[in-house]
Amino acid sequence: MKKVLKIFLWTGIAFVAAAAVSAVALKLYFTQERLKSLVSEYSARYLSREVSFGSVSVGLSGFSLRELRVSERPDFSKGEFASAGEVSLRPSLRELFRRRVVIESVSASGLKLRVVELKKDVYNFSDLLEPADPGATADVKKEGEKGGSAPLSVSSLKVRDSAFSYRNAAGDLAVDMKKIDLSASDISPDGLFPVEAELVMDVNSPAFKGSLPAKLKGRVALGGFDVEKGRAEIEKGEISFSGVEVSFKGSLSNLMEPDAKLSISVKPFSLASLKGFIKEPPALALPAAEASADFKLRFTGIDIRSLSFSSGFVRGSLKGSKAWEPEMTYDLSLEVSADLPETDSAALAALLKGFKVPPGLKLPPAKFTAKASLKNGRADISGFSLSNRSFSLSGASRADFGGKELRASGSLKADLKDIAEIAAAAPAMTGPYKPSGSASAALDYSYAGKMSAKGKASLKGLGASFADHVLSGLAGDVNFTMDSASSGKLAGKLDGQDFTASFSAKNLSVHPKAEFEARLAKLVLKDLPAGQSEKKAGTEKKPEEGKPFYSDVSGRVEIGAIEHPNFNCAPVSMSMKLLNISGDMKALDGSASFSAGAGKFSELFVFAGRYPAAKVALTPLLVLRKVSKAAPALKLPDFNNISFEKIEGDYSFDKGLMRLNKSALVSSTADADSSGTVNLPSGKLDMKMNIKLRQDSGVRMTEPLGMLVTGTMDDPKVKADIKSIVKQPAVKKAVEKLTPAAEKMLKKLFK
Repeated sequence: MKKVLKIFLWTGIAFVAAAAVSAVALKLYFTQERLKSLVSEYSARYLSREVSFGSVSVGLSGFSLRELRVSERPDFSKGEFASAGEVSLRPSLRELFRRRVVIESVSASGLKLRVVELKKDVYNFSDLLEPADPGATADVKKEGEKGGSAPLSVSSLKVRDSAFSYRNAAGDLAVDMKKIDLSASDISPDGLFPVEAELVMDVNSPAFKGSLPAKLKGRVALGGFDVEKGRAEIEKGEISFSGVEVSFKGSLSNLMEPDAKLSISVKPFSLASLKGFIKEPPALALPAAEASADFKLRFTGIDIRSLSFSSGFVRGSLKGSKAWEPEMTYDLSLEVSADLPETDSAALAALLKGFKVPPGLKLPPAKFTAKASLKNGRADISGFSLSNRSFSLSGASRADFGGKELRASGSLKADLKDIAEIAAAAPAMTGPYKPSGSASAALDYSYAGKMSAKGKASLKGLGASFADHVLSGLAGDVNFTMDSASSGKLAGKLDGQDFTASFSAKNLSVHPKAEFEARLAKLVLKDLPAGQSEKKAGTEKKPEEGKPFYSDVSGRVEIGAIEHPNFNCAPVSMSMKLLNISGDMKALDGSASFSAGAGKFSELFVFAGRYPAAKVALTPLLVLRKVSKAAPALKLPDFNNISFEKIEGDYSFDKGLMRLNKSALVSSTADADSSGTVNLPSGKLDMKMNIKLRQDSGVRMTEPLGMLVTGTMDDPKVKADIKSIVKQPAVKKAVEKLTPAAEKMLKKLFK
């Protein structure tokens, strides 16, 4: 600001000097030629520039200059520094005789000033700041100190259609003030006088590009032409940029480095209008804002003693300092609070234009507070909180962005006092799950090229509904990181039955590895509505091509009983250690085993089709069902509907190939055991089954009937084991009486 004031001061001196010399010359010589010669000599000696004008007119009421031009140093070959279309001055001759300088009016139009930064702190006007004749300047100072300055006043000052331009040395900042209109009256060295100004400022820089129209009305005191003693009272100021309209009023003291106290108002606007400041800003509608500022503006920076603001339900304050010379530094403290009102989807959609707001939101009132500091590449949020009667969220954070890479750390705490009430804020999303209970969580996080987090969650009577099941009263602790989770004992109820579990999981983002234990008194499975479990052909989304996502799971489950319309048994025990689980099962390794107590199943294929895990576990029984239909000559029982005493399975897996180490069914109808392999990805079978019919089947066997099963799950091929048939007592007696040809006939019969 100091440099700019000096620019205007010396430019004004140049104009006045040129005008005064012109007036004297006209009086003495009364010719344009003599006047131009004197002006040239004066400007060359004191300004080191050329000065020219088109014409001068003189009368008893004053004089005027037209087409006044001041060159860059040393002459017009280097360009034009300043110019004016017309300058008119009308003095009071009567007051001059009283040793008072009274100007009735000063008017100027088409004033233009061009400022260029040649290099750091060197401008195209820098030579004007050093007097050409130091001795003469000293004499003037002595005269001023001896006799004082003559009183000066200007009744009227008007500047119209003027301009100012600035370019920096780097070439990335251009400021153009145009359409400058300025008027003032009753100007004196000491008293306040009214001033009105209007201009348009165009800025082109990396940080901002745009046009800033501005208006100002107030009163100014020159402080006896000592700018540091000057002051101003702003009655009304207006400035707008990118659709944001700002008005202000207040007072300034020390016009060189102002001490300012301002009241600022901002009309409602949308963030989308700030494209010059923010890249792709959201269409967020902001309410009107009010601010009160007390600050000291220096040539090297700004000291903000206090800045309080409010906008809608948001309030805050800012204080601190920012310097731009000799280097960019800042030290700021910010406090913000907000009483967030109750709102809904319609209000949010109006506020967040361009964003998709979920329907049915009903957000309750909440309170937000935050304290932060910014200092030279570091941001510290010493504390923030968001809370209402059903939840609270608090934390602290620190970010260091002054180095090559961003580094950050912080902590968060959440207390979900009433999850049901929280969920009621979004009924469309949470309604089907009916969440309830309470929970709390705390975590610490850090970022240094990669995010990491570690925390603990405590569940207190958590409840939810899912897949026709109801979880209630779940309690326990869960520890977690960005890529792992584990728990101690979790206890609750599933469909009213006691439930306990514990788990651990790691490497969640790349190849999850999970371990678990669970106990459940009884598992009740409801029959899914028709069509819900089976997707229509072509509607299932195909997985993206590429490497499958693998996971490892190991653990044990104990269930007191299982109830389903197609399957029930008690009790059930399962254990597994499976590696590389994926959708295609091509890389599946590991082992699994289970046992189920007495029960009954019907429509086994329907049950297995709705529960993929059951389909794998019951694969041998599914094959047995297929075999009973594929070999009607064997007159096997219908294994689709059967009561059983026990089912056992022990399987191992190698690259998707399931080996049946043990697969047994014990029932009053038949006993069956299976061995061999099942290729899960392709469905190919290579199995041997032994079936021993019991009394309830209508046929009693003392020896099991053997069968070799090949083909696929969808189309099994069955071949009876002749040796096992011959071993049957009734068959054995008949065969002994037959010729060898009968044996060939049996082979053909059971191909």
